[in-house]
Amino acid sequence: MRTTSAAVRAALAGCLLALAAPRPVGTVPAVLLQARAEDDWSAEFEAVCSRTQDAMGLTSDELRALVARCDRLAPRLAALDESRRKVYGKRLQQCRDLYEFVLRTREKG
Repeated sequence: MRTTSAAVRAALAGCLLALAAPRPVGTVPAVLLQARAEDDWSAEFEAVCSRTQDAMGLTSDELRALVARCDRLAPRLAALDESRRKVYGKRLQQCRDLYEFVLRTREKG
């Protein structure tokens, strides 16, 4: 198993090799596309789950929107490697469950 710094070095080396490889003008190396796609799910994950502290102060529409964003993000996390899929999938489910709970509580009262 690689350490985090070794994994980072390996990823960086892959990016550098991909950039140095000859390719048609205007194309983006697959390694960079993968890195960009990974950043996209990560940024969305942080944006969605960072609102849990304020869940009680959010409007019902905001809560519904966050639940929908969680639902759209879940399939993207399912495509990750096993350990990240388990960790981030569980955390996303907990965020979604909290938003859903607050929404149901508010609608009952």
